Amino acid sequence: MARAFAGGAGPELLCHRRVMAGRVYFWDDRVLYVGPDLPSVVHAHHAVQVVVSLSLPFRVRSSARERWRTCEGVIVPSDCPHQTGPPIPLLATFWLDPESDTARSIGAGSVRPIPRARVHALAPRLRACLDEELGHAEALQRLAEAIRILCAGSPVRPTPAVDPRVERACELLRAAPGRRIPLAEVAAGVGLSPSRLGHLLRPHLGLPPRRYLLWLRLRDALREMAQGASITAAAHAVGFADAPHLDRTFRRMLGFTPSAALGVSRFVQDHAAPRR
Repeated sequence: MARAFAGGAGPELLCHRRVMAGRVYFWDDRVLYVGPDLPSVVHAHHAVQVVVSLSLPFRVRSSARERWRTCEGVIVPSDCPHQTGPPIPLLATFWLDPESDTARSIGAGSVRPIPRARVHALAPRLRACLDEELGHAEALQRLAEAIRILCAGSPVRPTPAVDPRVERACELLRAAPGRRIPLAEVAAGVGLSPSRLGHLLRPHLGLPPRRYLLWLRLRDALREMAQGASITAAAHAVGFADAPHLDRTFRRMLGFTPSAALGVSRFVQDHAAPRR
């Protein structure tokens, strides 16, 4: 018999939740998903991710060669390979823009478990988004409460000084039509050689500029789907060849496909998420 977990989820409730549709909330710098777990492969993404079980402990590893670790919550820093599995009945997970101060405070270091006591403090706030079918604004408030609990006692990490040329280069990357722009064009816009700009951008972005642009396009696809677009329409809107191309990119960078996610959940948007 399944034991009670994460704030009182007994076996009867777990059985009900196996068929309950999950909910996805999308904001400009963060995404929250609460619902059934999905099978995943080893993957890495640019966001800082937090996973909190709302049912049973889960397993996590950083590569296919590494031994599994069992935990009830985990923090995954930006661009760190990881995999969870097998799927558990119910979890909450959120992704944060790694350039935010919050993500810097949470996501430093390596993949690491969240202490059990803190997981049990986080879980009720995140689970409420599903149990109470919270709207967009209410879910943001609960997520903010969960992040404050997660950050409690953590040292405040000051925002590092950034070379103005790097800041300008990032602006050009984010403003590029269709998230496509040659590095040479960006370099010319900030008065640097492509090789020098690439050298300066890598530690700031955490990944090569081309992969960063791909990450932005993936976020754009999420935004399109949050506004009601089909997977095929979202793929075409952000420059992927077709839905399978978007599916493959999703799987490589998030560990699962959008079709799998939409099969067990729905987006909750009180208003259209603005484009950057």
